Amino acid sequence: MSDQNFTKLRLPSYGTMNSKGEIVIPSGRNSQQHLSTTPQDLPFEERAAQHEGYISLPGFSDEDDDEEERDYNTLLNEYLISTPFILLALFSFIILLHTFSEVAVLYKWDIFLLGVTGWCAVFLIRKPLFFIFSKLISLKVSISSVLTLLFIGFIEEVVRMGWLYRFDDESEPFLIAYWLGLGWASAEAVYFIIQNFIELRWYKDDLVDGGRYSEEREELEEILGRPLTKVSAWWGVMWRFSWVMIHIGFSCWIAFSYTLIFPAAFIHGLLLVIWGYCLPVFGIPATSYGTLLVTMSVFLIGLALFKQIV
Repeated sequence: MSDQNFTKLRLPSYGTMNSKGEIVIPSGRNSQQHLSTTPQDLPFEERAAQHEGYISLPGFSDEDDDEEERDYNTLLNEYLISTPFILLALFSFIILLHTFSEVAVLYKWDIFLLGVTGWCAVFLIRKPLFFIFSKLISLKVSISSVLTLLFIGFIEEVVRMGWLYRFDDESEPFLIAYWLGLGWASAEAVYFIIQNFIELRWYKDDLVDGGRYSEEREELEEILGRPLTKVSAWWGVMWRFSWVMIHIGFSCWIAFSYTLIFPAAFIHGLLLVIWGYCLPVFGIPATSYGTLLVTMSVFLIGLALFKQIV
């Protein structure tokens, strides 16, 4: 995938963020298309080996965890059924708040909306940031992608700190941090749901118009390490649950002490790099469960800082 595609295409929905500049396609790639076995028919590891910038780590393989391929209608039904569970995951954290705080009945919808605007603001600067690294500074696409993801993690926590600083004198810092993180995660979840159905449409059009979105599908499969038809929609419920915890957790960290922005930004940026650049290397199951453990730890630490748990 060329770096020019970064500014034209969507950000993938897996994890939360991706710079979309992760792989450079060598010029000889098109010469392979006359073979009877197309690149899309090859295993991902063989296709990825044709790409400059793909790095394979020993001991990690997604082959053993490969899921059965689904047709379009089956996957569409999975998305339709799993989407309410994503919304339920968000709602469950509102219910959970009542077990922690005696003033949980005070719904902070203004703080919630502030969290939504915070996520949207960070989302809008991703492509300009990649442009700065790849065009103005003239770094390699692979380096620009990693730096973009790391900086996005840092900038997101800076924006979060700025929003929390605005309410520094409030009497309920935990409640403010919790609702800010919940709004942040809700905006991300809505984007995730919409993007899922957009990406799913690419596979439907393949059946009716001869592969109109073949390039988009190939780029998505390079990120995932497998076709979307081999990724269960139920993984998305776990991903959103994980990122709700991390947004609430980091909000609590920074609300407790502004110096905690540094570990928060480092962890956030590292997770973005793993999800946006290393997913084919580690595989979806290992990355998903590893992320769940990290985000749960971030969430519990955030609660412990405000003495909401023992």
